[in-house]
Amino acid sequence: MTPTPLPALDAHAHIAPDVTRPQVAALGDALVFAMTRSLTEAARVKNLTSNTLLWGIGVHPGVATAREGWNPQQFQNLLSSFALVGEIGLDRRGGDWTRQRIIFDEILSIVRDEPVLVSVHSSGAASEVVSHLRDSDVRGAILHWFTGDEADVERALDAGSYFSVNAAMALEQVGRLPQDRVLSETDFPARKVRARRPADIAPVEFLLSQAWGVTPQEVRAKTWWNLRTLSEQTGAIERMPEALADRLLYL
Repeated sequence: MTPTPLPALDAHAHIAPDVTRPQVAALGDALVFAMTRSLTEAARVKNLTSNTLLWGIGVHPGVATAREGWNPQQFQNLLSSFALVGEIGLDRRGGDWTRQRIIFDEILSIVRDEPVLVSVHSSGAASEVVSHLRDSDVRGAILHWFTGDEADVERALDAGSYFSVNAAMALEQVGRLPQDRVLSETDFPARKVRARRPADIAPVEFLLSQAWGVTPQEVRAKTWWNLRTLSEQTGAIERMPEALADRLLYL
């Protein structure tokens, strides 16, 4: 028998909380990590279930209204409904740098011992984000669109971090990353990536195939295996929908 082809894996995209069932159905059997930008958005999606969308609970560092709405107790109350935290982190151009740091540290402190995947934003702040992850002892964070230098990458690897990469990244950037720590993403609807929709990952799979010297099909198999490994290491697989957990366990 021919093995069933693996579906697209998009480990970082933005989906509106009011997404319709037909819109989700149009994504087929893909798996998309659907980031929220604020606790308000997270509260709206906490009871939504889907075999396609894995919703995250996030407080985007570059969104002023998300920072203003930050409430540690509300975050803790919502967290048990999620296997994914995202998008969180630091953004050098996002404003109110002191507040960003406080929120990021508080979130890392809360999630450190929770069975969750954590997608982290680090635009213009790669070195500092890695320092926060190391200081907080959060293992297995997924650094989204990470553009740090070789030293930053090594420090992130020492902290147990993974990386989600997209087609807007340079071949040199993705080439720095070990194959067993990489996931694919679109960051939809980011203009630089030019993904037509969430889960439009063929361009990044081609980029990784060039960096690794393998086929795009082998890239997809590797990124799925990496997600399985990370999900088991963090315990997040226990919070995932049963269909997704089974898909990972029976790769």
